[in-house]
Amino acid sequence: MRRITHPCSKKLISILLLLVSTALYPVELKPNVAQYSASYKNGVPISGTATHTLIQLSQDIWRYRFNVDSFFADINESVYFQWDGKTVTPISYHYKRSGWAVSNRRATLEFNWKENKVLNDVQGVPWSMGIPDRALDKLGYQLQIKLDLMAGKQDLTYHVADGGRLKTFQFEILGEETLDTELGEVTATVVKKVRSESSKRDSTLWFAKEWDYLLVKLIQVEADGERYEINIESARSISR
Repeated sequence: MRRITHPCSKKLISILLLLVSTALYPVELKPNVAQYSASYKNGVPISGTATHTLIQLSQDIWRYRFNVDSFFADINESVYFQWDGKTVTPISYHYKRSGWAVSNRRATLEFNWKENKVLNDVQGVPWSMGIPDRALDKLGYQLQIKLDLMAGKQDLTYHVADGGRLKTFQFEILGEETLDTELGEVTATVVKKVRSESSKRDSTLWFAKEWDYLLVKLIQVEADGERYEINIESARSISR
């Protein structure tokens, strides 16, 4: 028997589809801490631990922190930001690397959104540059990818203030992959940074769908063969 759809039904379906598309945002941020095993190889393999921590400091101010601890080097990275349900808006970004196996490095970025500028202070040398709306820092964009995936977004393109320059980071969704982790088997969305065909660098991230797109694995390879990898070991929520 042929099924006939009433014109009013078509209109209702259109309205429902519109509601679904607009309901992609806002996304709820949930304070949490995730711990990872970390490995670094540049001739000599180095192992350690890494921690991602997301906490809410006030009604609309958050802090996202990434720490790497190893016998050879320590990295402390953090961003203070505002969250409106859609976009990470950085306020200040801080980076510190130290250890006898690496060169020490410090960087601070202060974002002035009234003037759309960012003040860079790298190794004690300050300078400022203009930035567009929704520009991000080197740590905040990783959180923004997770939140955009949660919202069902497909276009993962970001303007990032990095090293005194404004860079465009574009990522493509490669599909899904089943991973065996310390937390059990998980279905992960695989995201890869888009680079030129001649580039020897590679950045790939795995986000667990059933865990609100928690980052469970990351592999970064530099042009000189330096390889960095983290894998999830534990995760828990934090009371607000």
